[in-house]
Amino acid sequence: MTQKIREIFLQIDGSLGGVVKSCQLLSLWSEIVDERIGRNTEPIRIRDRVLHIAAKTPVWAQELTFLKRQIIQKFNERAGQDVISDIRFKATEVN
Repeated sequence: MTQKIREIFLQIDGSLGGVVKSCQLLSLWSEIVDERIGRNTEPIRIRDRVLHIAAKTPVWAQELTFLKRQIIQKFNERAGQDVISDIRFKATEVN
């Protein structure tokens, strides 16, 4: 978790409001996806309206690309505005 907070600080303009907003948006992931997807993925960051997601395996990353459009729609609806325009899934270690 400490590493994630550090990454968030490095990726934004340094304003506390930006940090809070980024954390709030990343926390939406667990509200949008089902438990099975949540156990196998982790939101990493939002940069330039692109949500970056770590997936446990390449198979998970590939399968989620088929759901990308629906996830983007749900994410933006839950956020109350268009905050992401794309999602990038990458197979990497998930905590």
